[in-house]
Amino acid sequence: MARTIVLLTLCLGLIIGSLLVVWDYRQRLDNFNDQIASLLGSVEKAAVRAVYTFDAGLAVEIANGLFAFPPISSVTIRDENNTIMSTLERYRGALPFATISELLFKPKYAYTIDLHMEREPDKSIGSLYIEVVPHQTAEAFFKRALIILGLALVQSFLIAIFLFYVFHNRVTRPLQRLADDFTRIDPQAPSQSQLTLSPALKGTEFEGVTLSGTNMLSVIGSHLKEKEKAESELKRQKEENERFLQIAEAIILRLDMEGCVIKINQRGLDVMGCTADDIIGKNWFETAIPRENRANTLRIFNNLFFTQNGQLKNLTPSSYLENDIITKRGERRRIFWHNAREVNRDGKTIGILSSGQDITARKKAEDALKATEGSLRAIIEATSEGFAIIEIDKMELVDINSSLCQLLGYSREEMLFSPLSKFIYPDDMDILSDYFRQDNNRPHRTYELRLRRCDGKRVPVEINLSKLPYEKSAKARTVAFITDITKRREQETKQKKLEQQLRQAQKMETIGTLAGGIAHDFNNILTPILGYASLLSARIDKDSPNHERITQIAKSAKRGADMIKQILSFSRRSESEMESRFLAPILEDTLQLIKATQPSNIDIELSIPKDCPPVLVDHTQIQQLVLNLCTNANQAMEKDGGTLRVSMEHCMLQTEIADTSPILNVGPHIKISISDTGHGMDEQTLTRIFDPFYTTKESGKGTGLGLAMVHAIVQDHKGDIFVKSILGEGSTFTIYLPVSDQPVASMPAAEEIFEGNMECALIVDDELLNTNFLEELLEDVGYCFDSFNSALEALEAFKADPDKYQIILTDQTMPKMNGAQLIKAIHEIRPEIPVIMMSGYDQTVTMENAENFGIDFFITKPVSIDRLTKAMHDLLHKTV
Repeated sequence: MARTIVLLTLCLGLIIGSLLVVWDYRQRLDNFNDQIASLLGSVEKAAVRAVYTFDAGLAVEIANGLFAFPPISSVTIRDENNTIMSTLERYRGALPFATISELLFKPKYAYTIDLHMEREPDKSIGSLYIEVVPHQTAEAFFKRALIILGLALVQSFLIAIFLFYVFHNRVTRPLQRLADDFTRIDPQAPSQSQLTLSPALKGTEFEGVTLSGTNMLSVIGSHLKEKEKAESELKRQKEENERFLQIAEAIILRLDMEGCVIKINQRGLDVMGCTADDIIGKNWFETAIPRENRANTLRIFNNLFFTQNGQLKNLTPSSYLENDIITKRGERRRIFWHNAREVNRDGKTIGILSSGQDITARKKAEDALKATEGSLRAIIEATSEGFAIIEIDKMELVDINSSLCQLLGYSREEMLFSPLSKFIYPDDMDILSDYFRQDNNRPHRTYELRLRRCDGKRVPVEINLSKLPYEKSAKARTVAFITDITKRREQETKQKKLEQQLRQAQKMETIGTLAGGIAHDFNNILTPILGYASLLSARIDKDSPNHERITQIAKSAKRGADMIKQILSFSRRSESEMESRFLAPILEDTLQLIKATQPSNIDIELSIPKDCPPVLVDHTQIQQLVLNLCTNANQAMEKDGGTLRVSMEHCMLQTEIADTSPILNVGPHIKISISDTGHGMDEQTLTRIFDPFYTTKESGKGTGLGLAMVHAIVQDHKGDIFVKSILGEGSTFTIYLPVSDQPVASMPAAEEIFEGNMECALIVDDELLNTNFLEELLEDVGYCFDSFNSALEALEAFKADPDKYQIILTDQTMPKMNGAQLIKAIHEIRPEIPVIMMSGYDQTVTMENAENFGIDFFITKPVSIDRLTKAMHDLLHKTV
């Protein structure tokens, strides 16, 4: 409070000082205006004389005289024609206290006096105009304001110190002493405490306050003693009641007349699964009674209080009742209640006190027993598995269900009390006999065996047997659950076949890795062989013996190239040239080749309709497929002779066949069948016939790649191949190929060697034989060239003179820099230059993605002269 008084005093001093400052501001502003008015009045007559007499010298003198007053910054005297007779302006620069002046005063004060003759006061003969800057007044005001405010604050501070001293000694210190006395009061025994008074304050109002406080402490102490006794007794009674309620096994529930919960014991909270805060004060019927039972339970509750005419009645046997309650967890509990009416001291009914027993478990047991007796037979009949009870001593069926009757095709009467051996396949009867002879250490067993239907068919089943407990005086019995596993066995067979196909695919992938690795080197070797053979064939006279020799060299090299292509085909790494073609002409041409080498003891039966739809195929691969299969068939029959049958048909592939293959889909397919009447194959051989390098032929009669290539070709055409063979009767290979919806391709026209017009080509290949061959070829057909066996050297030559070259011929697989990297670097210099890539084999760049690498034409090695020269001609003349 003392601090408050000091602050108020300082604020009051500040307010008074501010008022004095405002008054001083008004006074100074008025004095400033009075000075200006007086100054103007003193020169007005002289200014009138100067204007009237047109005395410019006098006007200048008047202006100079006014400038003797420092605040004036500008003076102008005009005659009656508004012509300036004299004007002066003072430049003051940056003025002190400019900020204060702008806040409290105008930047400039302008004054204008019209000059009049005394004889003619209404007629103006000129004017006197001055501008006054109030900065000196602002400076004086600011200094004076600081003095006024400083003196006011100092005066207020001194007054506040005096008041603080007086108030502290006369008020604050006595109050603090009383506060300390009150702090030391013992809350448990306030009557034993006493307030003290300083001798200096006797006779003051604090003496009365101290005496009143001491008396008040005595009164409070006596009341606290009485309250403590009452609370102790009430606590004892409450704890006794609580102990009774807590140890009670029954639910103790107290409701008011509206059905709201007033009290519930711990047993009730446990049953409800909630806390007291969750239920106290809430309506019992809305909280704990299921919605569908609420109206009936509430009616019974109201009947405990009133008769039909609304009068109170005594509790009757209807106060015993049972109903469902719903817990906080949503669980239903069945409670048996005993209700009693609760009255107050006046005998007025105020609610109901109920004791409840949880009989849920007992009710469930009773209901379960009834349900078990009534539904056991229904459960047994409803199950899809077969069910049977077998009497062990007689090995008879003493009980069965309808599912078992349907499974075996017998009626219930035909099966009951019949011997078990009647329904079990004889070879499997020993399985059950062994089980029944065993000790009871493992009462539960599962077996797979075959049952016998009424029509004699065998049904594979899984039977789960469990021996039932029994008294010594009773008969031993076993319960059996029987599951038909026919579909499971079929699925296992199908799964086994798919696993075999998966292993076969993995073998193809493995051998494909080997094939891809050697393809590049073989093609690089064959390229100069075929190239030089073609060049020599053109240079040697056809009548020369060497011409035929060169032709044979070319044929042998071509066969080597075809072999590489076939090796890549079963690894799915060849660049197949797929076209939509009719298969009938391809098969007929191929079979003409077969007939030329057909042994005389083998007949051929053909069924090749010409109206079958087209298939998306590689012409060469289909020929290879048919040749391999027919050759194998002929070799299987060459000793004893036989019949080779080749047929083709259009069919709609069904789900039964499509599900056995990971490749085939339901839809239209072309089915090709090639069968023989040879020696056939056993099951072990059938599982390996598509393995690479596996063969049953004698040394020198086969490489083991034929059927592996066939398998790869079929899968490359999105088809699949199936084999059936019986040892000593022959084999049948069935091929399914999907029908094509693309237009049928026309037959390719014969190609020729195109000559150049001395265009310059850049040749890049790390194989010296390849670059030598290409140099001779381009020289023969009219091209200039630069050849390099290093891609880095070729790039440097191109950078040195990029306009020299019109086309690029490059290999892909080269050390330090491959063909794709070289092309990218060249295109950064000349993006438009055409590029032909010649590759033996590479996984990165293929015919399908060559355009992504900036390649205009992709050709696989060994390089064909006619294809290469045509591609160069087309690219240089922009026809590709």
